[in-house]
Amino acid sequence: MQAILSRFTLNQPQTRLLMKFLFVALALLGIVAALLPGSGEGLPHADKLLHAGALFGFALLLDLATTRSFWRWQVPILLSYGAFIEIAQAFTPWRSFSVADFVADATGILLYWLLWRLALQRIVPHANG
Repeated sequence: MQAILSRFTLNQPQTRLLMKFLFVALALLGIVAALLPGSGEGLPHADKLLHAGALFGFALLLDLATTRSFWRWQVPILLSYGAFIEIAQAFTPWRSFSVADFVADATGILLYWLLWRLALQRIVPHANG
């Protein structure tokens, strides 16, 4: 990712700092929202799309915020975040632990990685990763 970002202003230290701030702020907001009582209304399994979408967005922000390895550093952080929320929800009377929600989190991270690879191959046709 660094080879591509170096062509854009996204690789600037102040931009990375902004992405770190956004990641932390939105992650904290996500924890608060995840621990509040839910409405219980909505489409069946819509929360799975919300989980996947949120972790997709967090993966993007974290990837833009750091130069560290995606698989060795970022994925463990993102999965730990999802696991923390599920475990914390188990201790609230209005939420519950859900393996399916955690799988949706992991799916969002994987979708981000797959879409980034596809985009990278379009930008740099012979990129390895």
